[in-house]
Amino acid sequence: MEKEIIDPEAILKVITALFGKLPATILNSGQEFPVKVIALKNKSLIINTNLKFVSKDRFLSVVHNGTKFIASFLLAGGDGNGIEILSPLKITLTQAKRQGSRVEVSGNHSGLVVTNIINVNDVSKAIGFDDKKVDAVLLTYRSKLSKAFPQSSIFFAGRMDNRLRLMHHYEKAIFIRDRKDKSSANPDYFPFDEYLRIFESSKIPEHFISEISVPIKYKGYIHLGYVQILAEKPLDEDIFQQLHTFATTVSKDIISTGVFQESKDVCPVMDLSMGGVSFIHPASRSFSRSVTMNGTILFDLSLENGTKVTIRGIIKNIRNQETNFRVGCQFYNLLEFDLNLLDEFLNLAKQTEISEPNDTQVIQNSEDKTDLIANEAKVEEKEGGFSAENLEADDDGQ
Repeated sequence: MEKEIIDPEAILKVITALFGKLPATILNSGQEFPVKVIALKNKSLIINTNLKFVSKDRFLSVVHNGTKFIASFLLAGGDGNGIEILSPLKITLTQAKRQGSRVEVSGNHSGLVVTNIINVNDVSKAIGFDDKKVDAVLLTYRSKLSKAFPQSSIFFAGRMDNRLRLMHHYEKAIFIRDRKDKSSANPDYFPFDEYLRIFESSKIPEHFISEISVPIKYKGYIHLGYVQILAEKPLDEDIFQQLHTFATTVSKDIISTGVFQESKDVCPVMDLSMGGVSFIHPASRSFSRSVTMNGTILFDLSLENGTKVTIRGIIKNIRNQETNFRVGCQFYNLLEFDLNLLDEFLNLAKQTEISEPNDTQVIQNSEDKTDLIANEAKVEEKEGGFSAENLEADDDGQ
């Protein structure tokens, strides 16, 4: 089964529905690597990658319902520091094949469990309501911060403002030493030119030339808010590190209030790989609330010797097993720290590799697939995907 989509409008519909929601990979030197998709804007896809390429051709892919969508792009621009603007050429549909093997959890590793499951949509909803415990935490930290840095603030809300939305898309904190001196910019942080666009639409007084804004994240993945410092003189790296530690502490204390309704169920792991996990979940109230097909969840995966990694994944299959459910989950852009711990564990585990148990089914009628994808776009957007229309609006003022 193979089909090509070459109509420009149909290509954009597929990219809108899938490439902003599902785990995407990029081909380089014959291997596929995870890639961060930032936005779909002006009919081009914006990505962030540290890989080096020998040509302007780019091939990104996602897997959906047993079909692999391979999108061909041409490099159209970028900042030279990982941000690339890609112009789509065509999309090829093929039958998805196993990208690797999973290892079955034997009796020697029966302690592997999944806990603290929460749907990403429930994280945002939780901070959209007034909570006295959360307010008390924020009040305490705002007071501490203002004593050290008078021109500071903590933004925390269920709805992102423009600054937080762009930090989320670029996955970078803002560290502007001097907005009047582009040579002072560091490519490891938020793009300098993009920051100038934010500043022009903001209400920050002109005499402030330096800014540090560090996201407050739920377990390192979901942006809840940010801590901001403004200054009339250039701020330095030490202050940035202090603010980064400060933001991490704020996040931990907010989580400890219990405002996020994580599942209390302990789910034994059945099999595990660098690409996904399968676990058994009891038929409980938290299951119906958190685990839905194609939904994105966060959870803690306990390995061995007390090692725990935090995982973000997409539910790819759910099997009813009478008294419980077997859930297959595909990992989605994990943090480097958690990836390294997972890789170390799997390399040390002496188990027999088995075929990946996702049991995804190939869509037989591929001729109608383009229309199906177009209809799914609205659903995907509600679950956290992007649309070209929404992301173009991100560049407007706050």
